[in-house]
Amino acid sequence: MRLRDKVALVTGASGGLGGAICREFAAEGADSIVVYRGDAEGAERTAAAVRAAGRRAEIVRADVGCEAEVVAAVAAAEERFGRLDIAAAVAGIGGALKPLLDFGAEEFERVTRVNVTGTYLTVRHAAALMARTGGGAIVTMSSIHGVSGTHYAAPYEASKAAIIGFTRGAAFDLAEHGIRINAIAPGAVPVPNDPPPPEGSALRDAWMRYTPLGRFGTPLDIARAAVYLASSDADWVTGQVLHVDGGISAGRLLPSFKHYGAKPRMSD
Repeated sequence: MRLRDKVALVTGASGGLGGAICREFAAEGADSIVVYRGDAEGAERTAAAVRAAGRRAEIVRADVGCEAEVVAAVAAAEERFGRLDIAAAVAGIGGALKPLLDFGAEEFERVTRVNVTGTYLTVRHAAALMARTGGGAIVTMSSIHGVSGTHYAAPYEASKAAIIGFTRGAAFDLAEHGIRINAIAPGAVPVPNDPPPPEGSALRDAWMRYTPLGRFGTPLDIARAAVYLASSDADWVTGQVLHVDGGISAGRLLPSFKHYGAKPRMSD
């Protein structure tokens, strides 16, 4: 087990990528602070899976864009387990899909509050505890959209690019505290809140054509990458972006939401 007896805090852990990461961390021997915002039942399912793997789980509700709530989540790790070895800042939102000129400032700020400020606050306060208790490893969650652009997604793409820049800068500041930090940039990974394009649609066909490995990713693909970055296998890896995308970033080409029939989405 690569994470035996480690303590991890995972945001966005009620399902999707965060839930899969908690489960895979547990399979590798880690206890988890399961942080969620809206889906209490999903958080309970994640915690139950962690416990079924023989590990401990603590559920904490927190809006990652609110500093006081992030502080409380990290405090729960210290109170329950006495330390924190791993943090995965997974919580994020996609926002609407629509042309840039149709975005208002409030919509832009909502996306960046969760994706950028939420990542910063999670890293800042998790790292403070790690610095006091012997160091650790942090994983942030960017996206293929943080390195490539397409129609209808500029605010989301800005937020995911910011996470990459933040991760690289933070690697320098955290190294002296024995803390590594790396980002994962997933490709197309369908989750319940963001299902894949329909079978036979032009957009789905384009994703398959542009992805060398010819399939959508799964939350488990991302969770396994998170385990690697959190484990001693990556002891000499920090400030990096691991693309887990079936190879699509090798060509730096994304299918366009506009050109392949996706309808503008007005809300999450």
